[in-house]
Amino acid sequence: MAIVPLGIGSYKRSDGLVPEVVLRNMYLEADKSGISPDKTLRIQRPGLVLDRDYGSPIRATHYRTNTGERLVVAGGQLYNTAAIGEVGGTGVVPIVSTQFATALVSGTQPYLYNTTVAPVVMPNDAPAAGAVRDVDQLNNYILLLQPTGRFYWIVPGQTTIDPLNFATAESLPDEGIALRRLGDEFWIFGAENVEVWQPTGDLDLPFARAAGRNFERGCLYRDTVRRFDNTLVWIGDDYQVYRAANVPQVISDAGLSERIRKAASDCSAWTFGIDGHSFYVLRIPGQGTFAYDASTQSWSEFSTLGAAMWLPTSGVQIGGVTYAGSSEDGRLWRVSGDAVNDDGTAIECVVTATVPVLGKPPRNDSVSVGVGVSADCDVLLRWRDGQDDFPAYYDPVEVRAPFDVGTLYRLGQPDQPYRTLEVSKIDPNVRIRIAGLVVNDSWA
Repeated sequence: MAIVPLGIGSYKRSDGLVPEVVLRNMYLEADKSGISPDKTLRIQRPGLVLDRDYGSPIRATHYRTNTGERLVVAGGQLYNTAAIGEVGGTGVVPIVSTQFATALVSGTQPYLYNTTVAPVVMPNDAPAAGAVRDVDQLNNYILLLQPTGRFYWIVPGQTTIDPLNFATAESLPDEGIALRRLGDEFWIFGAENVEVWQPTGDLDLPFARAAGRNFERGCLYRDTVRRFDNTLVWIGDDYQVYRAANVPQVISDAGLSERIRKAASDCSAWTFGIDGHSFYVLRIPGQGTFAYDASTQSWSEFSTLGAAMWLPTSGVQIGGVTYAGSSEDGRLWRVSGDAVNDDGTAIECVVTATVPVLGKPPRNDSVSVGVGVSADCDVLLRWRDGQDDFPAYYDPVEVRAPFDVGTLYRLGQPDQPYRTLEVSKIDPNVRIRIAGLVVNDSWA
């Protein structure tokens, strides 16, 4: 049996002049059932179910645990069950809550919300004209980072900043990009390095830099820094995606770094989990949306049919349910493994495999793909050789629910140097699982 490496990850290396490997709207899982010839399942990503429409692009989603409020920033408004206050600015809004209040930064202006929304007044001597880059909290202290690397804190229970309540990142005089809590410490991400701060227990100086915990690796984009899989993940100043450890570990490959380098504007990320899979969802404008799965350490492409990227731009998990907001309109969705489509829009699932053609080209008498489908449907196949483009048409192969093997015969003799096979599904009423692909042999 000739087993083909089908959809082993999302990989495109344009500068390397190699064929793209597509794993779109599917993620990998180790096969525990024994049905896959390559011991890997490709499972359709969760779909989206409409929860509510806020009427304007969603910039943040958040859950305030102590009050049970689900907070959403849509357009220029902060919402719980209704609009509760205006916030200015544009773009993604970092938002956190303590026992006493919710803090957010919209544009460069920080706000506090408890029963009403009010802007935070920065001290008169705050540099960078009082601009704030990021916000997080630790031990009920609200931490506000400025682009200069200086950060202020609001004491638990208070709503104003004491002008003396500040410190500054010390390792390098670089720009402050992001600030994130991790466990009982927080990390300050600069343009050129990262340093770690810890609580001291001293009410006059509650935080101090952790000795020996600075890293010579900067951060490109604030909104890619996320808590994920018990650590932090971000895009470094060298276009690689890093996972925090004793020494930051690269979790991206050269293809993804190339996509990040070619991004049309600032990248952002959010996270969610389902069925034992934790995803770091990275949005790269002009390139697409790519999800890193902590369980398999692989990248997949997630997309919305007809859109440049997967539309969810932020998410929050409440009681085991993930809610995600649209970057283009006001729709808030539930991310559901039971949903077969995205709020009625088909989920286009695509996987490819490329096989080198060495020596005298052999005949390609057949291709068989093992699938699981929620309803009878057509699986679509097409192929291309060498420098040819894929044809505009597909060869449909009918498959039956719940398990089947679809086979296509007489694909002709391949041309050197390689043949690329593509398997896809676009039916809006069907969920699919692909177990593998074999050529020139029966499945069993």
